[in-house]
Amino acid sequence: MNLKEQTYVCVLAECGNITRAAERLFISQPALSIYISSLEKSLGIRLFERVGKKFVLTCAGELYVEKARKMLALKAEFDEALSEIAGGKRGRLRIGVQLRRETWLIPPVLARFKREYPDIEVMIREGNHGELMQMFEAYELDLVLMNGADIKSGMQSQELFSEELLVAVPPLSPLNEKAVWVEGSRYRRLELKWLNGQDIILPYPGQSLRAEAEAAFRRAGVTPGRIENIRNIEMAMQMVAEGLGVGFNREYYAMNMKYRKRVNYYTVGDAASKSAFVAGYRRDLHVPEPMQRFIALCREQAFTEWENGGR
Repeated sequence: MNLKEQTYVCVLAECGNITRAAERLFISQPALSIYISSLEKSLGIRLFERVGKKFVLTCAGELYVEKARKMLALKAEFDEALSEIAGGKRGRLRIGVQLRRETWLIPPVLARFKREYPDIEVMIREGNHGELMQMFEAYELDLVLMNGADIKSGMQSQELFSEELLVAVPPLSPLNEKAVWVEGSRYRRLELKWLNGQDIILPYPGQSLRAEAEAAFRRAGVTPGRIENIRNIEMAMQMVAEGLGVGFNREYYAMNMKYRKRVNYYTVGDAASKSAFVAGYRRDLHVPEPMQRFIALCREQAFTEWENGGR
C-alpha cells in the first residue's frame, strides 16, 4: 500500500518549510516542490499558501491533511497486521474434516493450537469426502483431513497416522475361536477365509470403508453371504454386537466408539489393508508455519489416542 502523496503533504504541513520537509523525506527540494505543484494542479485547488519561505495550509489543505493522516494511520495498522500474517502470528486457517473423525481429533488439537496462535482464526468445515472435495476445489478450504487413498491429482499430503482394517465379530460368534494371537500386535488375527458365506454388515457402495472391505475380500478370494447395507458405522457396530452379522471398522473409529454391548475386533493380517489418514493441501501451496504446526498437532494427538487405546 503506497501512500507517498499523503506522506509528502503531511510532512510538508508539519515542517512548514520545503527544505526541511525534503530533508525528512530524503528527496531534493526541487523534486518535492514539483510534486506538490503537480498534485495541486491535478486536484484543481491549492493545498498550501506560499508565504515567503513558509508553506501554510489552505482550508482545502487542512481537509486533505485531516483525511490523509487517517489514511496513514490505517496504512500503519495494515502494515503491522500484514507483518504479523507474514510472520505466522495472524491469519486464517480453513480446515475440512470428515464427520466421523472430528469428534476425537479436532477438539484437543484446536485447543492446543489456539493457545499457541490466539490470533489465527480457525474455521472448521465438516462433511463427507465428496462435500469436502467440492469445498476444496472451490478454494473454500486450505487443508483437508482425509483418507490417503482419496488424494486427488494436484494435491500434496502429509501422513498423520496409519490404521488397520478391523473385522468386527459378535462376542458369541464361533468365529472368535478362529482368531490367533499375533506377536507385537494389539489385535488377534482372523483370516478372512472364515467369512466365506457369512452375513456381512457393510457401508453402502461409494463409502470408502466399503471399498476397503471389498478389496480385502477380493485379495482373500472370499465370497460373503448376505450383505446388509448400513450407512452409519456406529449403528453397524451395534448390529454386530447384537449378533446380526460380521462387520468392518477402521482402527481409530473403533477406539473412539462407545458400545452398550461389546464387539470383538480382529486384524485381517493383510498389509494391504492398512490405510493412511492424511492432511491434504494444494501441491503448489507454500505451507505456512501455522498450518504446518496444526498438522504436527494432529499427528501428536493421533499418537496419544493410539497409546491410550481411545480411552
